[in-house]
Amino acid sequence: MKSLKALFHIRETYIGIAAAIAFQVIFFSVWMTAYDGVNDRMDQLKIGLVNEDEQLGIEITNQLENQLPFQIQSYTSIENAKSIMDERQIDMIIQIPSSVTTSLASGEQAQIVYWINQSNATLVKTMMENTAVQLTNQMNQQFYPVQINEARSQFIQQLPLSEESALIVEDAVLFLLDSLDSHPLSSSIKKTNEVDGFAANFVPLMIILSSFVGAMVMIMQLELATQSIQETISKWNIFIGRQIIQVGVALLLPLLTIGLMTAFHITSQLSIPTLYLFQFILFWAFLSFAQVFVVLFGNAGMVFNILALSLQLVTSGVLVPRAVLSDWYMKVGSILPATYGADGYYTIIFGGSDTNIYENMSSLFVIIIVTLLLSIGAVFLKKQTSLNNNM
Repeated sequence: MKSLKALFHIRETYIGIAAAIAFQVIFFSVWMTAYDGVNDRMDQLKIGLVNEDEQLGIEITNQLENQLPFQIQSYTSIENAKSIMDERQIDMIIQIPSSVTTSLASGEQAQIVYWINQSNATLVKTMMENTAVQLTNQMNQQFYPVQINEARSQFIQQLPLSEESALIVEDAVLFLLDSLDSHPLSSSIKKTNEVDGFAANFVPLMIILSSFVGAMVMIMQLELATQSIQETISKWNIFIGRQIIQVGVALLLPLLTIGLMTAFHITSQLSIPTLYLFQFILFWAFLSFAQVFVVLFGNAGMVFNILALSLQLVTSGVLVPRAVLSDWYMKVGSILPATYGADGYYTIIFGGSDTNIYENMSSLFVIIIVTLLLSIGAVFLKKQTSLNNNM
């Protein structure tokens, strides 16, 4: 009992209990509100439409635009649509080849091509694949009766028969037509930016989670170290020393990241120097972001970092696509480093537009500059602890 009383006389005991409570309250509050109504916002997902058939393709296009519960954007060429999809601005491309009308008219099986970007959240990929299957089934139900009637009419009209004989022949033709393939349309699903191994889908999430939690713990320990020396060293010398340590660790961590990816056979679609530079900037951004709250509020700043962790997980796009989040969470995600870190790692692991990775690095660098300026301002306003004479 004596030890129990002693523990409850220490402030850190209450901080630990408060942290456990904060984790529960914050995660429940953020995750439940962020994902509330996601199904109602699935219409924010985007599909590209490329029609190369000037006859039935126009009819199919009009029906898709009216039936699909997604945003539809038409493109003039498959190359243009694929370049947009590589930038993750659309989630799937539906290509209607020029041979659709000809194939259906001749009784052959026509094909609709679906391009699905694998460099995306798992939820989106699964949803697009299901959509492709459902669309093909719906179009088959529509075009099969039309194909039968068209073939029957053309065949009967070409025969020089009496009305009675034509009816007999028509029955025979219908019998033969019933034996035809009831699925005149087939689907061809092409997965772009695909990599082997199911585990690769979780690399962006794992990198975001491990990097920010690591940054949080490191900043907390640096704050504890700072408190132990603040009476002998000036606040500016301490702050500069912390930045040197943070940059040094940020420079070393990418070597570990690259080594672990190699050990677990995770291939980078970009060059090793690009991967190194991106991970360096990402971890530095996490460190600078986590540092702001601790510099402002001391140990209590970790509560804000717990909140930031939860917000970054739900808004980064690694669990559900950002397009289906509410406007408020979309705006919050745009100022958090995890959003750009996740997008960058989708490009690194799965491939995509090269310019995308540099745009993400630029955004992360802006976050670094802003958070460092905020930290400098906080240190400037903070009262200098009285220094001992043996400083």
